[in-house]
Amino acid sequence: MVTGKTAQLRAQRRWADARGVRYDAHGCVRSLADNFREPLDASMLAELNRGSELAPGATRPARAYSLCSSAALAVNVFAYWRGRDQTPLLRALGLGGAGGERLAFEEPLPTGLPGDPPFVDVALFRPDGRSVAVESKYGEWLVPRRPGKRVFKDKYFPEGEGVWSMAGLPQCQALAMDLQAGRERFRFLNAAQLLKHALGLAHAGLRTSALVYLYFDRDGKEQARHRAELERVVARLVPEIELHVTTYQALFGAIRATPGVDRGYVDYLAQRYFG
Repeated sequence: MVTGKTAQLRAQRRWADARGVRYDAHGCVRSLADNFREPLDASMLAELNRGSELAPGATRPARAYSLCSSAALAVNVFAYWRGRDQTPLLRALGLGGAGGERLAFEEPLPTGLPGDPPFVDVALFRPDGRSVAVESKYGEWLVPRRPGKRVFKDKYFPEGEGVWSMAGLPQCQALAMDLQAGRERFRFLNAAQLLKHALGLAHAGLRTSALVYLYFDRDGKEQARHRAELERVVARLVPEIELHVTTYQALFGAIRATPGVDRGYVDYLAQRYFG
């Protein structure tokens, strides 16, 4: 049986073959520019670099070279909206209110704890000071997470009151403790990542900001499990945090129906990801 991850890679290889894009045996493009709709400017390269998307591995190119790169998907979908009114984009994500024009990739969300902060894939900044943090998933959720792997580093559980509780997020604290103790387990959803982002937003005084879990849906045996795990997390954390769940398919459908959106942008996304 073909796995969802394999089917995804095959679809991307068909797209690349149809356009003469060269790639290696692992599905990594030879030229970084071939993986993006438009050339990356200096600021975008710096943002991807701070999130380690451009750091090569020991035996493979950097993650951003992969045809199945989640970062490439996010950039190809969201970069169009840099410097544009993002109100239609927020609406397409299922959010209301006015949007700004500032948008960043691999945005750090400092938690107040030592070490490197978590990075969110896309951050949208509203005119009123609130933000929208988007965690983007392409094929990551299709691969079951290894059981027994430590969920959080020790710094998230110092002695004394819990770090989420001190930030005004007791339900997040309870879920984090259940994950760390093994009382709650998720095979397809990285719930710890969402909890870290929620902590970062709260630490910055942005508890009223929205956290969006945006994933590329795919039929298969993993689909129902992933959705069920998302429902469990939403039931535990909402309304303590403003957590929204949507798919790239739903986002693209709404963008395509938005008047005035550039046809070349829509056509590229349709041909590469949604054909």
